[in-house]
Amino acid sequence: MATERILIVDDEETLCEVLQLNLENEGYDVDIAFSAEQALTLDLSKYSLILLDIMMGEISGIRLARMLKADVSTSDIPIIFCTARDSEDDMVKGLNLGADDYITKPYSVRNVIARVKTVLRRTSS
Repeated sequence: MATERILIVDDEETLCEVLQLNLENEGYDVDIAFSAEQALTLDLSKYSLILLDIMMGEISGIRLARMLKADVSTSDIPIIFCTARDSEDDMVKGLNLGADDYITKPYSVRNVIARVKTVLRRTSS
């Protein structure tokens, strides 16, 4: 079985590196993009799951998620928002957009890993 690939899109470098290290320790292949613009330069269709921050540079995580869901080659890739936007309205908006989960910062790495495993278990065929 091929290793599942995860893309982390977040402008907080330290947070990305901690998540990458811990997810790799769980056996995942993990790449990082520090902005939505950088993520768009990658072949996004090869990822099994995307961890996505909302508040980033020119292109927000919400806008990137809309782009991913509108593209047939990426529309089925699960998205988990990992964000400081913690209002109920933000959470509902993210989930209604098609996100598979919504985690608010600050969060524990163990919680993120558990949710990643759950989403991948539910969406892998």
